[in-house]
Amino acid sequence: MQSFLKFLMLPFFLFFSPAEEEVEIKCLLEIIDYRGEGAYLVISVLDEEEKYLKTIYVLGDDKSWFSELKSFWTHLRENNLFSDQDFYPLIDGISGPTISGGERRLFQIKVAKKLINSGKYLRFESAVEDKTYHLNDINIALNTESLEQTYMGQGFIKKVQFLSAE
Repeated sequence: MQSFLKFLMLPFFLFFSPAEEEVEIKCLLEIIDYRGEGAYLVISVLDEEEKYLKTIYVLGDDKSWFSELKSFWTHLRENNLFSDQDFYPLIDGISGPTISGGERRLFQIKVAKKLINSGKYLRFESAVEDKTYHLNDINIALNTESLEQTYMGQGFIKKVQFLSAE
């Protein structure tokens, strides 16, 4: 009888189990002043071995140009994430259009709370059509202290500033 009750309760627990707790982080992004097409940007959570765990934000909505983000594109290819139904559920935020030279954009990213202070980090990759690709434009340790600071980029990103989400 107990086994039968457990069996009946299983769908209830699966359906009503609490969602993974996330932390919302406001991010102010500033791109260097350059001439040309808009920049594509990917923000991903990586582990210590540089394995992609989650892509949390993408600036640029035309997948045909994702190949310019070479490491991100390799990750998509190796995991057969070409179709929309496979790819888009793995990304928490696609903002839409690219960001042009000299522009600033304020947006919010969401990171699973369990990933903060766990040795993971955020990788900001940037690329512009027919220009350079920057694998490690900015790498940031995913911990409480680092998410309260400002970072200077090494490529198309001039700087990233994290702002209090409150």
